[in-house]
Amino acid sequence: MKLFALVLLLVAPATALLPDLLEKLWPEQNEGVFDGVARIPYLDLLNDNSYIDPFLLQSMKKYGYFYVVDVPEYSASLEQDIMKQFYDLDEDVKDEIAIRRHNPANKNAYRGYCPGLDDVENTLQYKNLYNIGPHETRAASFESDDILEKLRYDCQEPNVWPETGNCTFDKV
Repeated sequence: MKLFALVLLLVAPATALLPDLLEKLWPEQNEGVFDGVARIPYLDLLNDNSYIDPFLLQSMKKYGYFYVVDVPEYSASLEQDIMKQFYDLDEDVKDEIAIRRHNPANKNAYRGYCPGLDDVENTLQYKNLYNIGPHETRAASFESDDILEKLRYDCQEPNVWPETGNCTFDKV
């Protein structure tokens, strides 16, 4: 009985906030096709709040992405303009920054352009991707027998961006 009362005390206040939380994270689908994509507050993502996990999972399964909202000093319209310019580039320009799996001449294994593939059944990749990560600096080389440390080093590779001759676009 004590356990039930404790659970009720903890769960009841949380469920009172659930409608507001659901509306913020999963708005009604009445304005467009992608309105159902999860909107995850930046601070909740940074603080590793586990309540966002089901929303992330559903959004990734259905749409392949989610929105991060309430990011300080961020302009979604500017990013959309830049990414439209990027995807409008010729394939050979984008291939210059394709990940190593798609262009063996490139050093970047994780960050960069990933072209959509026709072999969906084997790759489960339906669309073109562009992967970036935190702007971080890593050591020029790394020596260790620890596989996890090696993977952590590999994932800290620098972001890549194409050089097109358009100074405004290239400095992004």
